[in-house]
Amino acid sequence: MTNTPKPKAKCALVMAGGTGGHIFPGLAVAHALRDKGWHVHWLGGTSAPGQPSMESQLVPAQGFTLESVDFGGVRGKGLTTLVLLPLRLLKAFWQSIQVLRRVQPDVVLGLGGYITFPGGLMAVLLGKPLILHEQNSVAGLANKVLSGVADRVFCAFPKALKKAQWVGNPLRAAFL
Repeated sequence: MTNTPKPKAKCALVMAGGTGGHIFPGLAVAHALRDKGWHVHWLGGTSAPGQPSMESQLVPAQGFTLESVDFGGVRGKGLTTLVLLPLRLLKAFWQSIQVLRRVQPDVVLGLGGYITFPGGLMAVLLGKPLILHEQNSVAGLANKVLSGVADRVFCAFPKALKKAQWVGNPLRAAFL
């Protein structure tokens, strides 16, 4: 009998945040991967100062490690937020690189929300496979921008993104 070492479990970094429309499909994918033996980490953003983000409440409660990057929504946040956007992006890029180096994912999955942009772009720059999923009939800004550099792009609605494969929305097992 030979003692062959067990293969190292694959690791995925799921990126989704901001709203339940991104987070709940992300949790469905995260659970499916974990059920298949994958290690799953989550890259989430921040909310308004002093307020926890939705993902910071939901993701750890489901047993996943949450890695937070100081980046959140931009639209409708006022002129100051827009003026500070380049600095906030640089900080988010740096924090995303740190998470990617620490976690060492085999694949990075972006399911939308602002946090998908810095994490997804840094994943591509570090040579990590990037897979996107768009849940809405009209693609969000982060997924629109990243779809041109992603390895695979999936969508819930036909023609939501140009090079996307139509697969529907991920559902939690409780709904199946």
